[in-house]
Amino acid sequence: MELTTDEQITMINGQSFFSMGELPHKEVPRIQMLDGGTGLNFEQLFGDIMEKADRPERGTAVFRKVLENFYRLDLLDTREEVELYNWLCEQLRSIIPEKTAPGCYPPGMLLGASWDPETVYQVGQALGHEARAYGIHVLLGTPNINLHRDLRAGRLFEGYSEDPYLITKLAPELVKGVQSQGVAANVKHFAANNQETNRQGINEIIPERALYELYLPGFEACVKAGCATVMAAYNQINGVPCTENKWLLTELLREDWSFKGLVMSDWGAVYHPAEAVNAGCDVNMPGPVSPEALRKALADGTLEPDKLAGSAERAVFLARKYVLPPTGHIDTEMTDRAAYKAAAEGIVMLKNSSCSADSERKCCPLPASSRIALMGTMDGELLTCGEGSACVRTDRNTDLCSELHRHFEDVRQGLYDGSDTIIYVLSVAGQEGNDRKTLSIDNDEAERISEICGYAKQKGMRSVLILNTSGPVTGEVFDLYDAVFWVSLPGMQGAAAIADILCGNVNPSGRLPLSFPYSEDNMPTYLNFPGDGMTVNYGEGIFVGYRYYATRFHHNPKADHARYYLGYGLSYSTFEVRDLRVESGDIENGLELTADVENTGEIAGKTVVQVYVHDPESTLTKPVCELCAFKKVYAEPHQTVTVHLHIDRRSFESWNPDLHEWTLEDGEYILNATIESPDFIDWSNSSGIILRYEGESPYSWGEHTSIKEIYENPNLKSALFSFYQSHRLSWESILSTYQYTAMDSIGKVLNNSGCSAETYAEFISTLRQMRYLKP
Repeated sequence: MELTTDEQITMINGQSFFSMGELPHKEVPRIQMLDGGTGLNFEQLFGDIMEKADRPERGTAVFRKVLENFYRLDLLDTREEVELYNWLCEQLRSIIPEKTAPGCYPPGMLLGASWDPETVYQVGQALGHEARAYGIHVLLGTPNINLHRDLRAGRLFEGYSEDPYLITKLAPELVKGVQSQGVAANVKHFAANNQETNRQGINEIIPERALYELYLPGFEACVKAGCATVMAAYNQINGVPCTENKWLLTELLREDWSFKGLVMSDWGAVYHPAEAVNAGCDVNMPGPVSPEALRKALADGTLEPDKLAGSAERAVFLARKYVLPPTGHIDTEMTDRAAYKAAAEGIVMLKNSSCSADSERKCCPLPASSRIALMGTMDGELLTCGEGSACVRTDRNTDLCSELHRHFEDVRQGLYDGSDTIIYVLSVAGQEGNDRKTLSIDNDEAERISEICGYAKQKGMRSVLILNTSGPVTGEVFDLYDAVFWVSLPGMQGAAAIADILCGNVNPSGRLPLSFPYSEDNMPTYLNFPGDGMTVNYGEGIFVGYRYYATRFHHNPKADHARYYLGYGLSYSTFEVRDLRVESGDIENGLELTADVENTGEIAGKTVVQVYVHDPESTLTKPVCELCAFKKVYAEPHQTVTVHLHIDRRSFESWNPDLHEWTLEDGEYILNATIESPDFIDWSNSSGIILRYEGESPYSWGEHTSIKEIYENPNLKSALFSFYQSHRLSWESILSTYQYTAMDSIGKVLNNSGCSAETYAEFISTLRQMRYLKP
């Protein structure tokens, strides 16, 4: 399509706070955007509607009061509040006549805890369905996949995991689900937006290897899944703002990953408009954005015309494909079902002990005759969502007290005479814009929790702690209660799901997508977060989460810094995984594995088979193990199920920052399966599958092998010594090199020895032939 330069500029500059440019005379409609990945954000929707209508109440206390009480008309006191409420209702009815409230869905963290791609896909479908009902064309943050680097991050709950492999297998399913409904998915924040402190402009110093191995794979997987849009982040990466980073947005995203969609900025993340367009950031949000900066840059030659044209073309394509009329109807049965499944699949049982020393019966599931005293941070109510972009206001939330009433004889809020069970809901919010100061529980609440638990033990009562938190917490609470459940921020059906779990109608099957340290100072990022001023160093490199904890634990079992590792979670049943075996394939081309999983208990349920890879001897420093395959599996009591798993080549590779490429080292690799978590695997013994890769690699023995590696390997040292003796070369030169410049290559040393080309080639050939000795 031929566009004038002014039309091109119109298309790549935001028009309102949540809409892009439009060209009605050329049949290019306006794109309406909105957050997000946990449901539609009414604050944004109402604000945008009011901005377009030039309503004076936008941003006032009146608007805030109406927003916060939109489903409690009785709490609106003034005529101005009631008038605004009525006007907003009219606007909604023009879009969705039934005025059905949006659903509130579990965030990425709880979807990550499901370890189930199908669950994530169904949530994506529900989100897309509701967005389409409201006439939203691009649903922002579907998904938000920034890695769980530091547990104090304010938006930690929006991300999926501390493990990049788990992210790559789950997050793309949200993309597919949303886009199956004719709504464009939006993947954010590209890239490494892992903190809220100084997020607008913070310069993150990130090692290249950590970028490629941890912070980029989730984005690449979503691109391969066909995501329509990507959001460029606020932060800088190694001195370059993401919105102006040509390597990130053009060389990596478009050239290496073949992304064909549209890149938009985070709201207010374009610091230099022309530089952003030149680098590959197509659309500057939010609007209204003045066209003058780009006009001037075009005139003085600092804006590349072909970049402007390409960005406008992508914006036009997106509008013509995704601007579809609102359906105006929400299938609440379907969307409630998706929200319930996500909560039920993701809630993690962390502890379930006996209620007394003389009883073998576990605390949960609770007997139907239980008389429950419900207490907590908000008197036992659940916090369903976080604050900021992820906040969803709805009247569709289930209520925990009411849900418990469906299953148990007597449920009341607060302690009462005759109660035999205490359920305490500990709520910790998370929010955009602010990181958590600490993982520790508030002192007053910790004291209250302890007192209540002490009372329960004194009275012989069962005690259940529900962690309704935006991330891990630390402290003694885990030791106090008989049973502990982590529900994260479980969305509108969270109360129904945890009630069904507590009564035993649902067998818990969630597994942690991140590790819980004993203390925040045990975290590998503790001293590198949130940085000094406007700079933060990712000094932990690739050792984030369980990669760090498991490696420390492997080398020193006394250095156990995590209470619960990624992959941990209990069930009302028991399972065993046996006979992990290779069915076909190899390391280079991918492996097909099977394993047998037996439900050894008396209750049907699900477990998660996790396969980890261990490289016993590697040139590059590696974690002791890395997740490389998983499968959630259902089994009836005493049933054995065969599980099929796939592992691709990438799981054996590492990014070499000197060569700037993925490398696969020759030698041995070990695979092990568990239904526990990686700390349950003893890598010091020979159990598991031992595989060998014999291909050439940059680390294969040859002319680039260092004197250090040769000297410290008895077989290589012996071969080199014999070679030097037989050719009357000076062994003293090897001793001197090892003492002072041990990383010099054997090729360099041989060249300096004065030996002939034939002699040189002879030893290099000997080295290559000894590859079978490489561990």
